[in-house]
Amino acid sequence: MQVEQTAVDLKYLNRLLVERMKVKRRPVAVTYCETCPPPGYEPVNVVACAIIREAEAGRRVYVDAHHHDCWVGQYHLGWLPDAGALITEGQYLTMAQGFFTEDGARRNKAQSSVLPAGSIAALAAAPLDDVPEGTPVDVLVCITDPMHAMQIAGAASVREGIFPIGELGPSACASIFATPRLKRNSVFTTGDGGGRMHNRVAPGEMFIAIPREHFRYVIEVIENFKIDPEEMRRLIMPSHARQSNDSL
Repeated sequence: MQVEQTAVDLKYLNRLLVERMKVKRRPVAVTYCETCPPPGYEPVNVVACAIIREAEAGRRVYVDAHHHDCWVGQYHLGWLPDAGALITEGQYLTMAQGFFTEDGARRNKAQSSVLPAGSIAALAAAPLDDVPEGTPVDVLVCITDPMHAMQIAGAASVREGIFPIGELGPSACASIFATPRLKRNSVFTTGDGGGRMHNRVAPGEMFIAIPREHFRYVIEVIENFKIDPEEMRRLIMPSHARQSNDSL
């Protein structure tokens, strides 16, 4: 699936996020590889969502149908077309976690995003400020606090009125990799227990995933970011509005 590349300066975008927005964790560039991984990226046998943590550490890595360590990630990335009920109906959830009912587990997987079988050959990740020249970037992923999630994942909402998608329940790999590609929209999500553990997500942090169509909105928001609290109060709060007998 080819989507027109929205041309932005990735290093500039990274600088704005780090220097102006003060995000504490390194932004990551994710690439959907339709044929083969980009040159210079190394395979890793990790759970799919953990490529974010690997890229935060400065590595250029990828997972595919042969290099991975999670059947759930394989399923959500479209590399397990013949997955049985253990995955597709969430049986692994009830077998390993006592708080899931069979109905709850089955509906969880039914509502979670899954890439079409074979639509990508590999999933690659690198630091946003260290993407090799010529490598397309499809999604920006960052682990950050709710305030920055609101500002960054919500960038399209204030520039074009496109609300981001919020997910709580699906596996992290479904939310940060499959949903942005299928919906062409930004996502903010808590991720699941495993996704948070493998990426060392703190209690006050969450994942955000921004598709390349929205990169320019993130830049525009940061470049134009200013708030006038007094003016906001004057405009919308009766207790702060100028009274008719106030002196001009």
